[in-house]
Amino acid sequence: MPTKRARSVWTASCSAAALACLSIPAIADGAPRTDKNAARVVPLTTRVPLNGVQLEFGLEGVAGLGALGGPDRDTVPTLDTTFTLDEQIDEAVRGTLFTRRQTGLYFQLRTVDNTRTVTTTKREAVDLSGSRLFLSITGKCLFRNEDPDAYCSYTPGADVGEADVNPDTLLPENFEFDSTFGRVIQRETHEALTAPGFQRGSAATGEYPGLVVDLPNNGYSFSELRGDRNGISRYENVETRPIATMSHVEQRLYSNSDEATLDRTIRGAVVLKADEWTTEALVTQGLAWVLPSFDARLPETGEAPNLGISNNLFYAANNTRLPEDSFTAYQSGVAWVSHPETPPTSAAETPVAWANTIWLGFSPVRDIAQSTSYRFDRTGTRDIVESEFTQGGTTGQAGEIIEGQLTIVDNLTDQLSEIDLTSIDDLFVQSGADVTSEDAIREVTSQEVSDYRYVPHLSFSGNRTSGNSVLRYYTGLIVGDDINAYAGGDVQVNTETGWEAFAGGTFYSDPDRDYFSELSASLSRRVALGAESSLRFGVSGSVELDRPEVDGTVLEPGEGANLVDVVAGYRRSNLGYTLRQRFSDVGTDENATSTTLGVNYRVDQRLSLTMEVTPASTEDAYISARAGLAWKLRDAADAPTLRVQWAKIDYDYGNDAIGQPLETSEQTLLASLQMRF
Repeated sequence: MPTKRARSVWTASCSAAALACLSIPAIADGAPRTDKNAARVVPLTTRVPLNGVQLEFGLEGVAGLGALGGPDRDTVPTLDTTFTLDEQIDEAVRGTLFTRRQTGLYFQLRTVDNTRTVTTTKREAVDLSGSRLFLSITGKCLFRNEDPDAYCSYTPGADVGEADVNPDTLLPENFEFDSTFGRVIQRETHEALTAPGFQRGSAATGEYPGLVVDLPNNGYSFSELRGDRNGISRYENVETRPIATMSHVEQRLYSNSDEATLDRTIRGAVVLKADEWTTEALVTQGLAWVLPSFDARLPETGEAPNLGISNNLFYAANNTRLPEDSFTAYQSGVAWVSHPETPPTSAAETPVAWANTIWLGFSPVRDIAQSTSYRFDRTGTRDIVESEFTQGGTTGQAGEIIEGQLTIVDNLTDQLSEIDLTSIDDLFVQSGADVTSEDAIREVTSQEVSDYRYVPHLSFSGNRTSGNSVLRYYTGLIVGDDINAYAGGDVQVNTETGWEAFAGGTFYSDPDRDYFSELSASLSRRVALGAESSLRFGVSGSVELDRPEVDGTVLEPGEGANLVDVVAGYRRSNLGYTLRQRFSDVGTDENATSTTLGVNYRVDQRLSLTMEVTPASTEDAYISARAGLAWKLRDAADAPTLRVQWAKIDYDYGNDAIGQPLETSEQTLLASLQMRF
């Protein structure tokens, strides 16, 4: 599920700018008509948005097949299909009221994200320091209840070697002691330890009181000599799942001599995963079939109905704010407009239409889990850089190794006690240590796993649509683990001089990474320079008010708390150029900029080419280059269209431990085939 971003200045256009009123073909009084011929129906009057697809009467189906992949991500197939199983339109004028009833049954199947995993691995060359410790202390027993002529070990016996070391962290784990501190040993074992070189014990007696601890990782330092081996990589894996829906759509249009109204009701069955069927989800799905429909039926006025219905009525019905990436279980609303007394001569004179809609369905939320792990990849030989070993006892040259004390816990008193080594008869000590060094690569892997699930969502939306403006207001509840309530509104304005403006804001009670409070605005203008050339320029911006902070381990293009985009474009005939300057994280210590140049060329009616390049950017993640094509497979308005886009995305993770930049990039290829039939 993509994160919401600021509205582009190129898309802040008012959908209700058309002036014409749609004329419904005259029908004999009282004679109902069932029209199966889509050519006789104006598409705008039958257009219904459903789960991201624009339905029209006569449309048998829509299919989108595609795949997104690249060397640094798994290839993910995508599917978005809609099939019309049944549809019908009935029209009639009864008395002085025109009535049209449109119904349809639609099956949809779409793939959505189930799990998204982004793995980032940082590699830095290090000099790994290690050690080998050798120790044994044996002699006559000093402990209570022991034969004073018996021999005891004053160290635990253990051999911690490579088999006991975690292969990733190179730290010891899960090792066992062969013997315990204070264990009575045979005299033969004690004497076997006196042989030259370190001895753990005696094979003849099977006793090994010596302690050997081999630690390849006592610590590390970053290597500047091998800094060329430092780097970072990013891999993305997305698993998708299908969601199927079956939806019944009913839309009724009424017109008398004074006004026209439209009501629309959608009831859908959404197939969710088993663990998504919570009590709230079951209630949501059940309500879809029992909630009443809005009824916009008008009274008869005694005068002939006006069949010249303003376009704004249909625009208002479709200007409803529907939750993005969601599935409809229930939707019912009404729109209304008054007939103009005189034909409008400008967009500003077209009548104002209103619409209100209640929507109930399922929207995606995600649970995010982050983890960090590290490992060492040993790339060189383990060399001994310093070594020392001494052995001796009270019967020989003991030296300093027998000077000192042992601190133990007295089992009888639970008190700390100290043993003076010189008080042990026939004492023998072996003590040694090696300091080692080896080349290694330290790998730190950060992983972010997003698990998506669909939860109930209730929304109310209304709008005021005129010929040059749209005002929307909305509120709703997203019922996840916690209820996330929101409210907001936006306004779009177009002028006849080419100005387009947008401003809006949404506020959430429990903001998260995807649903957060935000303010956005844009302003742009198109200036005609001739019959085949035009200039367009604009600025847009957004402010994130309460989006939770991200830790920076997973970078995404387009991120930024405060964004400003300045855009200019020039088009002449089939060739267009764009220049974009982007400012992100404005007003913070992390402010960044990027400059993007673009060109697009329409080769003919079937083939279009686009290309963008960002030669300069200080953003953490951005699209440095992009190229694409759109090709209609035949000469027809509804011909299948093949779209292919290649993109190169650059990521900047700052500097490594020795000050070198940590940067990487990935290339992606997106291909899709879109069909309407």
